[in-house]
Amino acid sequence: MDKLQYIQDFNIISVIVRLFLATLLGGLIGLERASKGETAGVRTFALVCTGSALAAIANLYLFEATGNTDTARLPAGVLSGIGFLGVGTIIITGRNYVKGLTTAATLWTTAALGITLGTGYVVGSLLGFFVIIFIVIALSHVSSRLEGSSQYINLYLEVTGKEGIKELLEFLHSGEYEIVTMEKQKKATIEKGDAAVMITVDLKKRTKHMDILASLSNLESVHYVEEIKR
Repeated sequence: MDKLQYIQDFNIISVIVRLFLATLLGGLIGLERASKGETAGVRTFALVCTGSALAAIANLYLFEATGNTDTARLPAGVLSGIGFLGVGTIIITGRNYVKGLTTAATLWTTAALGITLGTGYVVGSLLGFFVIIFIVIALSHVSSRLEGSSQYINLYLEVTGKEGIKELLEFLHSGEYEIVTMEKQKKATIEKGDAAVMITVDLKKRTKHMDILASLSNLESVHYVEEIKR
């Protein structure tokens, strides 16, 4: 306990430990994002966490030096600034696929982790780290399972013109599925002359989306089909 208290006090050793932990834990969180091919990876997360820790350390130093500094001012500025950095990781593709929301949220949370480390609250920081890892790894599998068999599915398809749209509608009606929205897109298609369609379908019950995609792929007039996750 004496060693823990020493680390939580403000001294050169505690500063080194805080920055080391910020770099290590931030990098480990970024490693998970990098393994999924996200734009923000190990270095980005390590820098965000370390930078946040530095801001908290600087704030504590100013308080030690002057005794009257608002110790919440710098950390609050860091969290606001990280919001803008996180927005840069969010991408909306030409097919309205929103990518990067989890990375942006994880970046912001990692900044909070860095601030907690910078203040010297090591136990709380480690607890926060394990919670973040649990969310981005364990809950991602639960989320994928739930989303992969939900009642609604958003699809982007490329079909052979009007005949393709007709066959698509016949398939949906035969399965007693309900079309929620359907929009013809003005986009370049893989095969010239095809029609690009965005459609949201109510499957009426929880259904494996992979089965729907496989059935649509087997239709002669469907040249391309992709599930759009919003």
